[in-house]
Amino acid sequence: MLEVEGIQTYYGESHVLHGVSVRVGPGEAVALLGRNGAGKTTLIRSVAGMTPPRDGRVVFDGQAVEHWPAYRIARRGLALVPQGRRIFAPLSVRENLLLGARSGEWRLEKVYDLFPRLREREGQSGGTLSGGEQQMLAIGRALLTNGRMLVLDEPSEGLAPIVVREIGRVVQGLKGGRLSILLVEQNYHLALRVADRVYVMNKGQIVWEGTPAGLEAAEEIKRRFLGVAEAGGDA
Repeated sequence: MLEVEGIQTYYGESHVLHGVSVRVGPGEAVALLGRNGAGKTTLIRSVAGMTPPRDGRVVFDGQAVEHWPAYRIARRGLALVPQGRRIFAPLSVRENLLLGARSGEWRLEKVYDLFPRLREREGQSGGTLSGGEQQMLAIGRALLTNGRMLVLDEPSEGLAPIVVREIGRVVQGLKGGRLSILLVEQNYHLALRVADRVYVMNKGQIVWEGTPAGLEAAEEIKRRFLGVAEAGGDA
């Protein structure tokens, strides 16, 4: 579904991504882990067309899109849940959800079934919701675009543990089937619960790739690049 091949991305003259390659297969959930400043969000911006790479390839659903504008990539089926949620605070929950809705499997009632709290708050403005409810709204809005790939950029950021577990449950329920998922996270335990494969990023490079079980056993990688002292525990 997604193949990123050796991309080099800059902000002005600042070289941020150094030959990054990742792939996400159809129906696969892939996690990208790394500390703040590792380059994770820049990779998402490169994939989504907001910060195009200067070199390398981004192939989405069989089409090279590295020079496409963001709206064309979105129309092709990339559904983004951005870092910080980026909801429209003055608009109601319903208006936020329907803003980019396209026909397909996901309809408003299905999103309300997934997130009953959004149904309860349908007429409220987005800015009055809690952080967790805003994250549900951002995910629901992305699902209603009926894309083929869901990209979540730090969905657990700033949320209480009970809400993080709920987001993890939702992502687990979405994986497989026709929807591919790329999850960008700092929350090690959340990512390993939902991912089929994992990449670890540091200073604009991929420094490790493998399975969740493989990462659990890679103590040096966890300690050096993720700040995880030992396996075990829960988010």
